[in-house]
Amino acid sequence: MTPTTRRVTIRRESRHRRDLVRQAGRPGGWVLPVAGTIALATLGTVGLAGVIAVSTLGVMSAGLPDPSELDTLGFAQATVVYDRAGKVELGRFEDQRRRVLAFDSIPKTVLDATTAAEDRTFWDNAGIDVPALISAAAENASGTGERGASTITQQLVRARLLPDDVIEAGADRYVRKVKEIIQSLRLSDEFPGEAGKQRVVTAYLNEIFYGHGAYGIAAAAEIYFGVSDLSSLTVAQAALLAGLPKAPTTLDPYRFAVPDAKGRLVVPAGSAPIVRRDWVLEGIAATGRWTTLETDELRAATEEPIVLVGERPVRIPGGHFTWQVRRQLEAILGPDADLERGGYRVTTTLDWRAQRLAEKWLTATAIAPNVSRRAAERLLNRTRIPKGERAWIRALRGKDLHNGALIALDYRTGDVLAYVGSAGYARDDLGSRRFEPKYDAAGDGARQPGSAWKPILYAAAFDAKRLTPGSVLLDITTQFDRRQDWTPRDADQRERGPVLVRRALQYSLNIPAIRALQRVGNERVADTAEKMGIRFTGGRTAFLQSGLAGALGTVEVRPLDLTAAYGTIANGGVHVPPRMILDVRTADGRIVWQAPEPAGSQAISPAAAYLVTDILQGNTDPAQNDIWAEKLSLAGPNGKKRRPTAVKTGTTNDARDLGTYGFLPPTKDGLGLVVGVWLGNSDHSYPRSRKPATSLTAAAPLWRAFMRDYTRKWPITAFKRPKDVVHTKIDAWSGGRPGAWTRETTAEWFIRGTQPGSRKAIDKDGLLYRIGCGGWRVDPLQAESGPAAWRADVEDWLRRARRGPGVVGRLDSATAYFWGERSWGGPLIGSCYRQREEGGGNGGNNKNKKKDKPPKPTAPPPPTPAPTG
Repeated sequence: MTPTTRRVTIRRESRHRRDLVRQAGRPGGWVLPVAGTIALATLGTVGLAGVIAVSTLGVMSAGLPDPSELDTLGFAQATVVYDRAGKVELGRFEDQRRRVLAFDSIPKTVLDATTAAEDRTFWDNAGIDVPALISAAAENASGTGERGASTITQQLVRARLLPDDVIEAGADRYVRKVKEIIQSLRLSDEFPGEAGKQRVVTAYLNEIFYGHGAYGIAAAAEIYFGVSDLSSLTVAQAALLAGLPKAPTTLDPYRFAVPDAKGRLVVPAGSAPIVRRDWVLEGIAATGRWTTLETDELRAATEEPIVLVGERPVRIPGGHFTWQVRRQLEAILGPDADLERGGYRVTTTLDWRAQRLAEKWLTATAIAPNVSRRAAERLLNRTRIPKGERAWIRALRGKDLHNGALIALDYRTGDVLAYVGSAGYARDDLGSRRFEPKYDAAGDGARQPGSAWKPILYAAAFDAKRLTPGSVLLDITTQFDRRQDWTPRDADQRERGPVLVRRALQYSLNIPAIRALQRVGNERVADTAEKMGIRFTGGRTAFLQSGLAGALGTVEVRPLDLTAAYGTIANGGVHVPPRMILDVRTADGRIVWQAPEPAGSQAISPAAAYLVTDILQGNTDPAQNDIWAEKLSLAGPNGKKRRPTAVKTGTTNDARDLGTYGFLPPTKDGLGLVVGVWLGNSDHSYPRSRKPATSLTAAAPLWRAFMRDYTRKWPITAFKRPKDVVHTKIDAWSGGRPGAWTRETTAEWFIRGTQPGSRKAIDKDGLLYRIGCGGWRVDPLQAESGPAAWRADVEDWLRRARRGPGVVGRLDSATAYFWGERSWGGPLIGSCYRQREEGGGNGGNNKNKKKDKPPKPTAPPPPTPAPTG
């Protein structure tokens, strides 16, 4: 066919234009004839090809999606994560930046700008612009251009309401055009009138691509102008946005923008985006349905500088927590859920107030000491750290601690209330081997818990009925493994002889803990730990292979797991797994998943849990442990009465990992708070400091500061005692029932049936004593239950201890009285001479101690039944 023939054909078809436009306003029975005629005009063909096109229009309309699907049309939307109140956005998962709007949320200025740019007859046409189509056909037929003439309706149809095989790469573009026209007419027929037009333009504005990662007008306004409320857009800004979909990459304003004298990012006059904006503004002035632009208003709009907001880093206020939520989402919704496009709305467990407090105190503890002094003071001022708290923070300067983590849980429900996986998720400017901001040390990292592991050990021992809080253990340096020359010591390299379990745990003595593990066994402790939610690095085998060293927290665990394990102790031995999601909804608010009622499992008995709780509670009571209480005690809302708190610190070898873990009794409304803190370096390096920080000087004040601020207004409650524990008077040095050997007594809690005097009593009466030199004498060998090889070191301690405190042995540790004491429970067994019983060795206060006078000897106590369970 020659060009002349084509022009003649077009002239013949043009006489139908008026009829087509008139028919387009009538519903039903017209779509195919109109589409057929327009298709021929658009394609610019006659003869056999034209006849085939007309005869097959019915076939071509087959397989097209039902246009009524517009009502259920979904848009690829980000999954948005919120705090527990549903107000604070913690992050979003997306590969298309989009925020879906309703028609009522779209300003009239934006509507007028859009129709001026893309379809000036939109409100009147039947989904297609017949004159524009025919003009385009004329240009295409003449070879002078390839004009598309697509209306807003056609663009929406092409994007969402055509089969994939029609729009995929390599598909016949003429077939696609015919189907597009047919479907546009069908869509207009399905949704007629003003209401139908509103639906179509709303879907279009939510769907179309505006460049620079922006899908939909709402995302475009945010990305280019930082505007979330579209009503604040100027008409010039609305016109620029409306002009972008024609060529979003070519017209991307960021390609042209340059900084001005004020540092603003301005798109220059005369650049392609500005030229198109001005053309759109002229269209608004000429065809605006709601917007009127007088001559001076049009001039002002074309002269308005286009200032872009600039590239903004992706904000994830929830930091590591948000990424942990994603993992749980994948487990909840399954692998087929499209989190980037599904548009889910996720309500999490996070308490935004708790989160901000956690970030505040971690920043002060791990960031401030590692920047310049001036920058540190500015940081402390900006984060509103009280003047009274700054001394311990400043003392951390030079201690080479660069990172930290904090987790707060409600142990009754497992809800994660605060979760900070590093000292500063957004502080990439400070990133180094020692501080990796994006690595989650709370839930992904594994750290040695050190002495913070001991409550787990003793909980297992109590539950297995191998020990009680009144059992006697020896704090005597021992070569526990002679083949490997493994001889651990207490932190201060003192040996305090016989101590009861309560004191051994409260004062975090290493050597008694090792003897405790030997008594209960690694298997039982591993079983208990796993029930409490602990996942060992290297699995259960790693703990079993650690041998007695496992008592000292040498096997790495996750701070999140250890915090939850402490919560298990607080919760009467019931372990409730941590959870981060309360519900998941679709974009339209329909709930697709809701967290079930928390279901816990009994990991240890309520009685065993209470015994550990009561011991740890003593760490915040100055009457029981004035050393720890100074750093860990909390005041109630009036600032006077002490708040019951159970807490334990942990400092690993060479201060590489510092931790503090503790909990409060449940509040009256049932919230149970447990908080875990870790400090150290990301690369596990040892602090390069002559005098490294300890948990008491770093992690403990951090833990206390967060707990104090978060619970400041909470009423004081007490730990509830279960029925199956009893309070019994015992010998203060050897445990068991008091007898003729007794010099002091104390009262202790026991699991019912295991207390001294019961049929299944665990602690033998007078275990530490035997008769010698005309009276009862302390013989630590009586209390040694370990292998025979250990006895030599006990005997060595006994020889040295007869000379008093401060005598150093071959294993480089010195004899010492327990804090505040002046003996080891009486005269030591051995040579019958008057032994020194004077204070010293550790600075204890001995002013009120009476001189130790041995009672008259009586018959040795009868043996008690062997421990069971």
